[in-house]
Amino acid sequence: MSVPKWISLCKNALWILNPFLGIIAYYHQEINFGIYFQWLGKMHPMLLHFPIVLGLGIAGYYIYTKDNKKTSPIFSSLLIIHSLLATIVAIFGIFLSKQGSYDEELIFWHQWGGVAIAWLSWGLMVLHEHNDSFNTHFSLRALVGFVFAGVLIFFTHKGAQLTHGTQVLSWPDEEITKEITVNMDSTATLYERAIGPLLQQKCLSCHGPEKKKGNLLLNSPDHILKGGEHGSILIGQNNKKALLLERLFLPFADEKHMPPEGKLQLTKEELSLLSYWILAGGILEVQMNELAQSDSLFLLADHWMPSIPYSDGPPQTFPDLKAYNSNYCTVNYSYTGSRDIEVSFYQRNFYAHENLKRLAPIQSQIVSLNMQNMPLQEEDIAFIAQCSQLQKLNLNFTQLSADQLVPLKKLTQLKSISICGLAYNEKTWPAFFENAPFMEVHLWSASLNAPQIDKIVNAYPQINFTVGDNLENELIKLTNPIIEQDSSIIANHLDVNLKHFLQGTLIRYTTDGTNPDSLSSPEFKQPLRITENTTLKAKAFKSGWISSDVVQKTFYRSEIHPDTIYFITQPDTKYPGIGTQTLIDYQLGDQNFSNGKWVAYREENMVFVIGFNESQKLKEARFNTLIDNASYIFPIASIQLSGSLDGARFKDLNEIKFPSLKKDELNRENKSFSCPIPGEDSYNFYKFTLSNLKKLPDWHPGKNTPAWIFIDELFLN
Repeated sequence: MSVPKWISLCKNALWILNPFLGIIAYYHQEINFGIYFQWLGKMHPMLLHFPIVLGLGIAGYYIYTKDNKKTSPIFSSLLIIHSLLATIVAIFGIFLSKQGSYDEELIFWHQWGGVAIAWLSWGLMVLHEHNDSFNTHFSLRALVGFVFAGVLIFFTHKGAQLTHGTQVLSWPDEEITKEITVNMDSTATLYERAIGPLLQQKCLSCHGPEKKKGNLLLNSPDHILKGGEHGSILIGQNNKKALLLERLFLPFADEKHMPPEGKLQLTKEELSLLSYWILAGGILEVQMNELAQSDSLFLLADHWMPSIPYSDGPPQTFPDLKAYNSNYCTVNYSYTGSRDIEVSFYQRNFYAHENLKRLAPIQSQIVSLNMQNMPLQEEDIAFIAQCSQLQKLNLNFTQLSADQLVPLKKLTQLKSISICGLAYNEKTWPAFFENAPFMEVHLWSASLNAPQIDKIVNAYPQINFTVGDNLENELIKLTNPIIEQDSSIIANHLDVNLKHFLQGTLIRYTTDGTNPDSLSSPEFKQPLRITENTTLKAKAFKSGWISSDVVQKTFYRSEIHPDTIYFITQPDTKYPGIGTQTLIDYQLGDQNFSNGKWVAYREENMVFVIGFNESQKLKEARFNTLIDNASYIFPIASIQLSGSLDGARFKDLNEIKFPSLKKDELNRENKSFSCPIPGEDSYNFYKFTLSNLKKLPDWHPGKNTPAWIFIDELFLN
């Protein structure tokens, strides 16, 4: 029977690869593998399962098959394929061992175990093809099968210990349930009170006695100060931040991020604690009562307690709202990532209670409900009264009476209600307004005269009444169009779709910063392809309806990602975001400045450095910021930029100054600030200084005090 050509090639390759394997295994300490060979090493964990499973199958075949005469001809090919795979995987494993730091004893056993498996599989192939005694004696084949299976299991287990620790076969909850020792005594050292227990819970699974990754032990002050194979983890080198902070603040997807994926991650407070501890010099033996009680390090350490491990259940997800939308009802989340839902009904001729009732699964998430002009009944009010998180309600011209509205008083979160056009009765209104939770009421009725309105307003001074008909000739205002594009970051291009649920609605848009109008602005007809920094504004129009509000979204182009980033001045402790990663995590912070997605400065300028492994020419740096002057958050005053090749000596490159806000100019928006980078020189490091307004103007309530600046993203092109 002729042997396929590829089988012959595989057999011949084994006579080259197996001697090569022996040589590199013996001399691997002296050999410096290049970057391409190290990249091939990453194939080791991807391919190793194939020879393991195939090898166990071959061993099982030898153990349970007594009559070898019935062996399928394909078995010889399987032996050759297995031998080739085992050899290649062993070679890749030696390449991989040069990339990281592993326990020397474990790497010795696993490496030579891999060589043994490769050579044993090669020997099995030779025995099967050339030794008749082996093929005719079942007991010999069974013995060899048992030995081969034992070698496979033992040495692959050593590999599992390399990556998962020596306790890889311990019960899964052992690490979680292990007692964390926290010394709460006032005489306890900083290490005993917080640093040690924190490292014990979050770091010892990789850097403890059972697994010393990178030759780094974090189970005692002496080991922490000693550091690992790269030296100290607490002292920054070459103008870079300390290695411990560098690894903690790497992007979660980075393979060097600590703790690794699947492990209990540090909280924002724990990251801040370690940051302040290292900035204070990595002190360990100082006692808690020796620290100033107003010091941030003391406060973070004093409040630290072991984290509750994450649940093994699925991550929390919010329901898709598409099923609740129709031509007569729009249901949307307040903003991307929010669980709060806003609902609007329109076209009264098509309204039925069932339309409202079908929102029952999301009833507890509704914060805004617009029922204007709908023919509501008591059963509708009963449903609305169960929306426990409702904050804003529009019941204008719903044909209800005051006594029917009384059940709404139990909505403790309801702060704003609009009740224009309802029937007025002096005897029934007190039942609704007395002890009501509402802070704001929009009131108007054709049956109300000025004295009657004054009587209501004076009777309930705790409520802010707005009086007047907010309907113009009973026209209904269109709901806002939807910008269908979750991402705000342009890597190459983004295709953006606009839509509205009401049929026959016209959507017009602009990309030049102006608001869309009904005549000159382009009409949306097909998805827009966006390739550059763009602010997209859209507005809905329909004959016989009041046009919608303008919705907008800004898209940013970002072509370059820095290799390292560190703060020279630290953000305000109230708004630390997630450290430097706040600037490069591609997560925009919307207009909620307390959502943990912003870094903020007030008492000093924001100064930070980005670095590249190889010198990089930049043309533009753009910052996404928040402006909310009612909250003392003003635009950036200036951006100064300098470049450096060594991270020590910086050359000034550019300075851009920006105008502040004018008097009575109420602003609350996300705005980007660009700093062009002139010249053709490339640098390894770029230092940015973002200045805030040092004194708020006289017209502002906070005059002569510093303004805040809030930053959440840096885009480089």
